[in-house]
Amino acid sequence: MLARDLISTVVPILHPLDPGSRALRLMNEYHLTQLPLVLENKYLALVEEDDILDLEDPEIALENMEYNGPKPVVAENAHFFEAVRLFHEMKLAVLPVISHEKEYIGVLTKDSLLTALAQYNGVKEHGGILALDVDPRDYSLSEIARIAESNDVTLLSVNTITFPSGRLEVLLKTNRQELHGLVATFERFNYIIKYTITEEQEEDLLKKNYDLLMNYISM
Repeated sequence: MLARDLISTVVPILHPLDPGSRALRLMNEYHLTQLPLVLENKYLALVEEDDILDLEDPEIALENMEYNGPKPVVAENAHFFEAVRLFHEMKLAVLPVISHEKEYIGVLTKDSLLTALAQYNGVKEHGGILALDVDPRDYSLSEIARIAESNDVTLLSVNTITFPSGRLEVLLKTNRQELHGLVATFERFNYIIKYTITEEQEEDLLKKNYDLLMNYISM
C-alpha cells in the first residue's frame, strides 16, 4: 500500500495570505495541530499550532511567519511504512504528500495510517495471538512458519520487536483460537512462550469482571 492510496480528501490547506486566526480555527475544527501551507500546488511548510499561538497578533498573514523547522513530506509512491516512520520520528499530526512533479496532492493522517496497519496486521481477523521470546541469532521465520503449518495454523501476520536487552519478541497473529497444540510444538523446539491471547480468554476476563461488579453492587 502506497502513500497515494491513503490520502485524506477532507483536511484543508492554508494559503500564505490566510491570517493565523483562520489557521487556528481550522485546526480546532479538524482536531489537528498542524496544517500544510500551499501556494499554487506547491507545498511550502507545515504550520504548527504552537507557533501561531505565540504570535502577538493572530491576524498576521501566515506568509509573514518564519518557517525554519523541518518540512516533513513523503512522495506519493512511497510505501506507507515510510510514512509511519516519519509520523513517529517527527511527532506529526498530518504528513503532506507530493507527486512526481513535486506538487502537493494531499495529506496522510494518523487515522488513515492506523487503518492501513490494521489491515496489514490482521487485526480485523478472528484468531489467537502468540508471542515468542527469541534470541536474534536463533530467529528463523521459515522454521516458525513450518511449525505453524505442522499444526494446521495459518499465520495472518508476523511482527518483531527488539528490546534493549537485544532479545526479540516475535508476535504471531493466527487464524486459530485454540493454541495449545501450537504452544506445545513450539516448546518442543525449545521456544520460549511469552504469552498467548485468545478471544475466549478475553471473554472469560470480561465475564469475571462483570461478576465481580455484580457482587460488589449486591453488597
